[in-house]
Amino acid sequence: MSPTPVYVSLMNDIFSYLDPTNTGNLVPETYSRFLDDMGYLPHQNAWKAAYIETFNMSKESNADKALKDVFDLFSIDHNLLQRAQRPQTSPTGLNSFYKNVLGSFAPSVQGPTPPMPALTRRGFIDINIIEVLSDPSREWANISRLLRKYNLPRYREWGDLPRSVLPSVPNQATLDRIKGATAFAHQRAANELEAARMQAEIQRRSNQIAVDLVSDTRLDK
Repeated sequence: MSPTPVYVSLMNDIFSYLDPTNTGNLVPETYSRFLDDMGYLPHQNAWKAAYIETFNMSKESNADKALKDVFDLFSIDHNLLQRAQRPQTSPTGLNSFYKNVLGSFAPSVQGPTPPMPALTRRGFIDINIIEVLSDPSREWANISRLLRKYNLPRYREWGDLPRSVLPSVPNQATLDRIKGATAFAHQRAANELEAARMQAEIQRRSNQIAVDLVSDTRLDK
């Protein structure tokens, strides 16, 4: 089961609408706004759901990583672009403290900046096909809402999306694929949580060593 040529043509036109300068990429913010326009709730939007600043990662870095994980999980074509990273300060003030006292020897509490995953045209079509095949009735309502909002000249006379453009029922193979990918993602998340716990313990010990070093230095004076 696959979407009709009319649907693929529509997705091509929507991509062009979202990429008016013809870069060939949709940056995460643009794709996230597209999901908003489709009516997806925040928890259904991987980039928006992960847009939270943590101890060593900016909001954008966390969100970009979460979105890239989704693209990788479903083999969605995308390009990795470097995002301009704004300076980040530790919520505890440790960065400034260590920098002032230890200079270049100060431990950093800011993690590496992950690349920004930008959807290609092919990737945009493929990820939307997965959504359509998993729940065509929901996507019919979402796309109809989108058409009214975007008011694309080629589709103005449609009003709502003709229901015949999408499959009538979900595709079982796609549902099975999503189920398997979800189980894999949950296991990977558990592994990453354990790795993060271990990294936090290493960082805690490093911080304590730095504090002890500062204390010893002051006592020697």
